[in-house]
Amino acid sequence: MAAQQILPKDLYMSNMLKAVKIRERAPQDIEKPSNGIIHHFRTMHRYTIELFMICQFCTRFRDILQKTLFNRSMQVALESQKKLNACKEVKKLVPLRTNGDGNCLMHAASMYMWGVQDTDLVLRKTLHNVLKTTDTRNFKFRWQLECVKSTVFQQTELQYDTRNWDDEWEHLVNMASTDTSVGHSGLQYNCLEEIHIFVLANILRRTIIVLADNMFRSLESGSSFSPLNVGGIYLPLHWPAQECYKYPIILGYDSQHFEPLVTIKDTGPEIRAVPLVFSEKGKFEDMKVHFLTDHEEKSREKLLKQYLHVLEVPVYSLEYGTTHLVNTARLDENNLPKDINLVEDYYQLVQHEYKRWQETKGVNSSRSNRVPQSNVSVAAFKNMSRCFGRECSTLGSTMFEGFCQRCFIEAQNQRYQAARSPEERIQRQTEISGQDQTANHMKICARDVCRNLVTGKNDELCEQCKHRGGHNKVSGEDTPKLRCRAPGCDHFGNNKCNGYCNECYQFKQMYG
Repeated sequence: MAAQQILPKDLYMSNMLKAVKIRERAPQDIEKPSNGIIHHFRTMHRYTIELFMICQFCTRFRDILQKTLFNRSMQVALESQKKLNACKEVKKLVPLRTNGDGNCLMHAASMYMWGVQDTDLVLRKTLHNVLKTTDTRNFKFRWQLECVKSTVFQQTELQYDTRNWDDEWEHLVNMASTDTSVGHSGLQYNCLEEIHIFVLANILRRTIIVLADNMFRSLESGSSFSPLNVGGIYLPLHWPAQECYKYPIILGYDSQHFEPLVTIKDTGPEIRAVPLVFSEKGKFEDMKVHFLTDHEEKSREKLLKQYLHVLEVPVYSLEYGTTHLVNTARLDENNLPKDINLVEDYYQLVQHEYKRWQETKGVNSSRSNRVPQSNVSVAAFKNMSRCFGRECSTLGSTMFEGFCQRCFIEAQNQRYQAARSPEERIQRQTEISGQDQTANHMKICARDVCRNLVTGKNDELCEQCKHRGGHNKVSGEDTPKLRCRAPGCDHFGNNKCNGYCNECYQFKQMYG
């Protein structure tokens, strides 16, 4: 209850205007050819959300945030079966909550791309229209082939005639309807099946990967009931690979419920990818690729590389002490335009509520969450986060109040510019630097992008620029410095740190 009182449960609640804009644009983006070609999105299928960094918040508030947005039961269930986050070399995925009304497949796909659920039934209506009005013979053929290959058919030796197949297919088409008659399941809409995922992947022209257990299990004992076939890879095979978006949509499935599995924006060394294998009895098994013909099965690896950005990643097994090269699919990062990016607004709301929470409930517990003084420097690097500066992807540091050096300097410049006179500016610099010096001995750091005060009479650099490894211009003389060797770092390196800046060097010493 506490989580519900502090934070909204859905991203769209942070900016209703943006949510409305998304819901208006989605149906307008759908192309409906009259020549029998499947309905599909023109551009909006390429979007992907990514959650903001949450490690910056204290433990208690972070727990509130996770309980609000994440489905922990699904995460625990899939992780315990080693279907989710089993490879530590790739980014961790977390399940976002979706409505359990029978339309969760569409809610999950919509959330993954746009941050809103399919409450207007845009995706579901499109799916039903495709099955009703377009040429579905290829879909039906693949579905029949998949059924014949299934364990149920092989074990029971079922024999279907044409009428049986037609009746079953008509039932699948009707299942995708938007009718809201509550059935025996008690849900508002009919639950969807594997063939619906495959058709949706073709509507979106984007691969869908479902991470799921391969067995129905008892909620109490965990014992197996029956095989579960929903997990695996659904390629948009009705489209040429060059016309598809090669970053997949990742969904989790547990307890007959779909949810989007999204990444969290951070600065860790893990690769932004999802394994195309799962761990089974100490071995890595390839994920099933659904609805392939016999001919396509022979070129499975080639198809994966055509429809996905496949990357081989060395994965170390702690259990067996061995390293394996496994195929992964690269994941997209947050690429929503600002005018429809709900994650940004939710992040701002969370920051605001966090400040309020600290002032009320969090104050008394803050002392218990403090890092011991002797471990501050180590903890600072273990919890290094992205710079607090807007649209900055560089690592921030507690040394610079959570900013990278460049944004820290800019923030200080803004403070200095707020002063109305040179005298006031000197006074504010004195307050910030904390030095008890007279204005006669004050001077600005010689580094051309720095405006900090120099503390020593004979010094040319401020303390921070000394620590960072030098400057690029002093007293009119050019003394060029190389950029830090770390990818994405704009700071200057120095010879003592093998070409890295001090922070990146210390980070590398800790984590390799």
